[in-house]
Amino acid sequence: MRSNHARVRIAINLYLLCLVAVNVSVWSWFVVHRHTPGHHFPLGERIERFGDLLRFSGKFQYGKDHRIVDGEHLIGTLFPKNYPPFAATVYLFLLQVCAPYALAVFLAAIFAGFGAASFLLWCKVRSLPGYAWPAGASIFLTGLFGWGTLQVAMRGNIEGFMWIAVWIGAALYAQRRYNGAGAAFGVACCLKPYPVLWFGLMARYGKFRGIVVGLLTSAAVTLASLEVINVNPLRAYRQLRAKDTFFTNYVVAFRPMPEMTGDHSLLQTMKTIARVVRNRGLAFGPWDYHHHPSYPLAWTLYHASLPLAAAIGLVTLWLVWNKPVLNQIFALATVTTLLPPVSGDYTLTILLIPMGFFLIVLLEDVAQGKTPMSMFQMLWFLLPCAWIMACDPIWVLHGPLKTLALTVLLAASVAVPVPSTLFGEVAPEKANTVHEMMLHAA
Repeated sequence: MRSNHARVRIAINLYLLCLVAVNVSVWSWFVVHRHTPGHHFPLGERIERFGDLLRFSGKFQYGKDHRIVDGEHLIGTLFPKNYPPFAATVYLFLLQVCAPYALAVFLAAIFAGFGAASFLLWCKVRSLPGYAWPAGASIFLTGLFGWGTLQVAMRGNIEGFMWIAVWIGAALYAQRRYNGAGAAFGVACCLKPYPVLWFGLMARYGKFRGIVVGLLTSAAVTLASLEVINVNPLRAYRQLRAKDTFFTNYVVAFRPMPEMTGDHSLLQTMKTIARVVRNRGLAFGPWDYHHHPSYPLAWTLYHASLPLAAAIGLVTLWLVWNKPVLNQIFALATVTTLLPPVSGDYTLTILLIPMGFFLIVLLEDVAQGKTPMSMFQMLWFLLPCAWIMACDPIWVLHGPLKTLALTVLLAASVAVPVPSTLFGEVAPEKANTVHEMMLHAA
């Protein structure tokens, strides 16, 4: 028993050490180079800070760069063109009702959500037998200062609100409150579409009533959002869809390298590798720092990525179909951050959910010998997570390195079964009996 406790504590300590070491090295580099011309980290180039929120405002907002005067993002529609209707109403509330304090309200809500999730997880694990202070430090450092969280804040991205809805849904799912979980996932789908995959997880285990509740919730929230924009829902939808150039400017485009470093999707990584091959190294030229929409090579890579992404998704589904729930949640999170054609670093927040569940399993099951895991298997999950959550954009290949770490984590999710008491694969009565037998043997 002591051996299990020791191995879990060593694994968590190594995660924390890696997370802290990378962050300290990056922030130290920033402090040393803070006066270097063209150096914009940690908040990026000033004109881009909080841009995913404040660029869509026609009203004065504190925190908005005064140089944003072109109104490019407001042409043809009031708010973001590629987001669902409920996301537009959230922007309306922040940028109209909360003006000029939209940024302050946004940051307060986001960090309150991440802080509450971290605190509740800490309350859950601190009473478990395998708990030690590095586990608590890992929770709060990752939840509040992980790279995904910082990117949500730096970009002012609505992904943070979606994450809060998914986190609530996942917590309710773990508590077997499936109707509430379905409703939360339904709200999340109204902000960004990919949380719909959680309904697939619910369908796998026959929670169809929860799915119906979620779909009805999603339909009601979407309809109400359209009504806020225009009393005629069809007219409101056309208003939101007007002049949508997202596909041309992002999916089949070569974006400037500073943007590419913060994107870890499979397609964007293929584009970065193509640039490295073309330049025969990392010495990127002026062409790589300009925007090239609807570029022929980008179209070719896009068409090549579609069957590759489909194959990865289907193989992952086949491999995790009969795996424990935590494996499926890890696979779901990595697929939704890896396979979309565009995936900014703010999407990394979705990994916090399986990471929190994994910590519970380590302390509740692995540390007590209920779920056998070797040190290698634990680190197979923990070290990629540490790199993904660490703050490391000083590397020009930041995006591809995150893609590599996500691929390693996906491989762990399909190769290492992690049954748990939390999701019912280990019966509590049986687990207690095993625990008592091991204590007696010790």
